[in-house]
Amino acid sequence: MFNWYREWIQIRKESKVCDSCETLRHQLEVVNFEKKQLLDKLLNPEKPEPVKEPTLIIPPKGIPWAVRKQMLEQEDREKAKLMREAPKPISTEDLEKELNLAANEREEKTG
Repeated sequence: MFNWYREWIQIRKESKVCDSCETLRHQLEVVNFEKKQLLDKLLNPEKPEPVKEPTLIIPPKGIPWAVRKQMLEQEDREKAKLMREAPKPISTEDLEKELNLAANEREEKTG
């Protein structure tokens, strides 16, 4: 009799798992995983990559004028090149003409 009762209890324990037990088991797994990650970060911190600051070229004061003049001229050429390659702003007159043309085309299509 006791053997039968013991088997019956064993089968009931194995076959039935309540939803709240599953929820608790899942939450425990999540908490353990997060705890493991925190411990890993604390024990093995990642070293941040050093920030590279832009280097400023400051010419020394002992540069001859001819060399310094060439350096300044080269910088001016580069600035002028960048200004030439920059997109030109649209004038207000051109923009008004464009808008009037678009408005006229819409009126022709609808009217």
